[in-house]
Amino acid sequence: MKERKKKLGLINAMYAFLALFYLISSLFIPVIPVVEAANFGTATTSVSLSICGDLVVDPGEQCDVIGEIGVYSTTIVGRQCNAICRFGPYCGDGILQTSFAEQCDDANNTAGDFCSATCTIEPAGSGGGGSSGGGGSSGGSPRQQGDTQVSITGIGYPGTTVNFLLDAKSIGSVRTNTLGRFEFATVATPGTATLGIWSTDSSGRRSITVNNTFDVTQGAVTNVSGLTVPPTIFVANPRIIPGSPLIVVGQTIPNARVEIHFNKSEIIASTTSGTDGTYTLTYNTVGVRPAQYTIKSRSVTGTAPLFTQSSFSSSIQLFIGVDGAASTPSDLNRDGKIDLIDFSILIFWWQTAGGDSNPPADISSNGRVGLEDFSILLFNWTG
Repeated sequence: MKERKKKLGLINAMYAFLALFYLISSLFIPVIPVVEAANFGTATTSVSLSICGDLVVDPGEQCDVIGEIGVYSTTIVGRQCNAICRFGPYCGDGILQTSFAEQCDDANNTAGDFCSATCTIEPAGSGGGGSSGGGGSSGGSPRQQGDTQVSITGIGYPGTTVNFLLDAKSIGSVRTNTLGRFEFATVATPGTATLGIWSTDSSGRRSITVNNTFDVTQGAVTNVSGLTVPPTIFVANPRIIPGSPLIVVGQTIPNARVEIHFNKSEIIASTTSGTDGTYTLTYNTVGVRPAQYTIKSRSVTGTAPLFTQSSFSSSIQLFIGVDGAASTPSDLNRDGKIDLIDFSILIFWWQTAGGDSNPPADISSNGRVGLEDFSILLFNWTG
């Protein structure tokens, strides 16, 4: 009997504890309302799949043909589909593609409009039929196709000669005026062209060649403006005793800020060119750590964010507090010549930061091996 009473007491105590726990919990646990699903709309998402190679031209695809690889076509009808379901190059796509011997492309395969059905240039007056009887007038279009020309404007050293190269061939030169301005025009072949400009300053020092690549439009004048001849740079004594002044001279466009960059812009010193474009920088080397340095210059006009920078000049080696003999930075294999071996090294590092070559393949120290470095190498070419 005592055992039974003891068990009943424990059960009653348990129920009392549970009741107390429920009462306390109800004071702190928030009641979560039940939301009827019918009170809300249903959101749906539509997904459109585009599969290249299923023979179905889906949105974003121009074509979908299995087995075609997008080879060049001489007609619109014969154009081919490539591996990403886009049309390959063809005569009539409105894009001048000189690599496929196109001389023009007016987005059709119609003859008699100065551009033939096979994308070759037709002589002015071609096309159209003669009228019969009566007046006896002859056919042909009265429109005249304009000359294909390139017009060039820019600025260089005042009173000096600027020389021009088109696709690596010399096409002429012109004198700058007292402000350094120049204008030049030449006939050109339609398609992609590379224009190079260089100059010789009043002291006989030659600038590097700056190259610009652009498209020449058939029957029109292509304007190339805003070109700037890079500065020249010269140091009489490349071996500097620490604390002694470093004197850098050269010529650039007139009345410009001239920046002298040490190595990869580790130090940047500046001065101003005169009305004749000449400049002189006297730099105090106190505090400059003894080392071998490479310096180059560029001109800057205007104020941020509307300013114009020229390409860098050629580079000069300096020896501040250390022994050394200057060598051209274009001699990438250090054999005393600039030839095909150096060119091969440059091509190996093309469009990269230059890797760990010594001297660096990034001759201009602009962070990428490209046309500027190629121009410097050609300038120093010995063969």
